Amino acid sequence: MLSISAGLIFLITALGVQSANNDALTAPPVLRKVPATTCTCSAAREPGIIILEGLIVDAEVTLAPDRISINDRQATIMEVVKSTEDIKGRTRIWHTTSEKSCGVTFDYGRTYEIAVRTTEDGEFETDQCLMRQAGD
Repeated sequence: MLSISAGLIFLITALGVQSANNDALTAPPVLRKVPATTCTCSAAREPGIIILEGLIVDAEVTLAPDRISINDRQATIMEVVKSTEDIKGRTRIWHTTSEKSCGVTFDYGRTYEIAVRTTEDGEFETDQCLMRQAGD
């Protein structure tokens, strides 16, 4: 009987602490600090840029040759709703995530306008330099 009473007291105390800190539930989200630019980009606009706009829905991450760690290069999956070309639907956009190699990251569930180039293999890829050109 003592353990049930102790449990109830703990539960009531925990509920009181949570309700007393109600401001934490309504506080605005803290935005990530934009990383310092470590990438040097050419001032010349790259030809053939395609702009894709849509929702980030998934990612494709591959393993490094050691089969333990992940590769820096990954694909972000976007549900494209609008583009400067006739591209719609789920689209894979390859990029690195390392700032040292001009990488970029995207948050799931957010809408982005992403500048891409087409690789020799017909895949889309992006980096910080392309993203800056899209903003110009």
